[in-house]
Amino acid sequence: MKFVSISELKQDTSGVVREVKRNGPVVVVRHGKPCAAVIRISPDELDQLLFEDSALVKQAVEEALDDMRHKRHVTLKDYLRGKRSP
Repeated sequence: MKFVSISELKQDTSGVVREVKRNGPVVVVRHGKPCAAVIRISPDELDQLLFEDSALVKQAVEEALDDMRHKRHVTLKDYLRGKRSP
């Protein structure tokens, strides 16, 4: 695994990205201590990461779970008929 300083990353970002594509993760160090990593990521992995970290998604899931716990839901059939809330 390769280690680069922040200044090296600034000077040769493209080279670091090429290194990651060829050989895997590169650890970025600041004052000699690891502070970040540059890794390969596929479009699907990026979508998953963004989805999991979304405050809006987390809030929507929590609200939906709360609605289910308190029986505040409608069937799909009723929803499609226009009934939006119990």
